[in-house]
Amino acid sequence: MFDKVKEIISKYTEAENITEDLSLTNDLSLTSLDVVSMVGDFEDAFDIEIADEDVMQMKTVGDILEYLKKKGIE
Repeated sequence: MFDKVKEIISKYTEAENITEDLSLTNDLSLTSLDVVSMVGDFEDAFDIEIADEDVMQMKTVGDILEYLKKKGIE
């Protein structure tokens, strides 16, 4: 799952080494529009729906991974 998440995130950032502790906005320089588009990609890739209030809680790559694990994705 982490490889797929990194693959999706890499479409929106120029960062080369994506790790769990990186901030989406500060470290990866993603805009809110990038995050919304990226979440759409996660929804398509993992066949889930992510509520807007859940998106607001996703501050780091690790937050995304934790969320997906809670949704039963491995």
